[in-house]
Amino acid sequence: MQLQLDTKKSYLMAFLILYAFSSLGFAVFGLILGPEEPLGLDKRHQLEVRVLLPKLPELEPWAEFWHGAGYRLFRRDQNSELLLLPSRAVDAGWVQSQEEWVLVPERPGLELTAPILQLCSALLSEGWALQLEQTEHGYSLGFWSTAEGSEQRVLALDWRIEQLNPHNYRQYAAGVVPVLGELFDPAGYLKGTAEAPVLAIIIDDWGHNSPAADPLLAFPLPLTVAVLPQLDLTAQLAERAHAAGHEVILHQPMEALDTSLALGPGGIYTGMDPAEVRAKLEENLADLPMAVGVSNHMGSLVTEDPAVMRSILETVDELGLFFVDSRTSSRSVVSAVAAEMGVPYGANDLFLDNESDVEKIQAQLQTGLQRAQRQGQAVVIGHVRPATAEALWGMIPELLSSGVELVPISRVLHAPQVPAD
Repeated sequence: MQLQLDTKKSYLMAFLILYAFSSLGFAVFGLILGPEEPLGLDKRHQLEVRVLLPKLPELEPWAEFWHGAGYRLFRRDQNSELLLLPSRAVDAGWVQSQEEWVLVPERPGLELTAPILQLCSALLSEGWALQLEQTEHGYSLGFWSTAEGSEQRVLALDWRIEQLNPHNYRQYAAGVVPVLGELFDPAGYLKGTAEAPVLAIIIDDWGHNSPAADPLLAFPLPLTVAVLPQLDLTAQLAERAHAAGHEVILHQPMEALDTSLALGPGGIYTGMDPAEVRAKLEENLADLPMAVGVSNHMGSLVTEDPAVMRSILETVDELGLFFVDSRTSSRSVVSAVAAEMGVPYGANDLFLDNESDVEKIQAQLQTGLQRAQRQGQAVVIGHVRPATAEALWGMIPELLSSGVELVPISRVLHAPQVPAD
């Protein structure tokens, strides 16, 4: 027998517990029970502390240094904290300054290590005592100095330098703040509306050796990587994309209206029965344990067939995945069948690179941004091509200033609810 939680009672109990431990709760319980002993509110303690201001470096000129190294200063946060000197008779403290710089690479292939070491060399030659530590996405540079009136050396400035990437994009570019170890989005309830628009960029056809792979994997904003199955580089590229912070989905080959087109390995055809469809999907997903969804590669014939799509969506749903309709056919039944079955699904709004021309690709991307700003969300699809990579890198400043958050496709899904019987 399974125990079932009484949610109404549980919510009430959780509320009472939180209320009791809140300051207002303590006040109310205190009025009811009465104080056990005098609170001594008339006692006041004063601590006089001499505030020392240690010598600090000028950081503003170093923005030009980073520009010369190929980075653009995207965000600069400043803070300070009063700390007491570590002594038995504490009568002095110092103001420790903290700065955080978030840098955006202007081209692929850049790493922070070389310019950081060059920066440290220049600062050491100026006489600064430094402390260098590597962080998850950059470096922390500590400046030690003494303050006037004290011989004790203190950590005067903690300068954190981070490179923007898909892992930290939400925190630094999307207004999300860390709270108790988790990311909290103050505008989360508005996401997907015109007040907080989102855009998903899917890059299709991974699995082959392409000169565009490295620049796209190094893209500092989140992409969704749709990987073809059973190719030489399928697993390797999927693992690299996942490690870089991009979302990975299976780009499932499906039969096209032009049946002479070769699908490549792992294809699904309209003549397959449900068991064959399931076996093929499971086989293709075996090399992609990080995949969270499935999209169609070609597939104009399959996506028009309700019976085959039902078989595909049943397996997708049972595996805890979602489906993205690339919309290679205007007569696709994916949305209708998925909605009927209650399977989460997404749909392409436009292709970026039907023409491999950088300016035309950027114009399509601008159209996608405008669509997102107008209707709250949009999905666009490009391919692993040099022109697409160049166009995306050239659009970084506009993407960051557009007011549109770039998101993985899993955050731009329709989640239909099937009515209970």
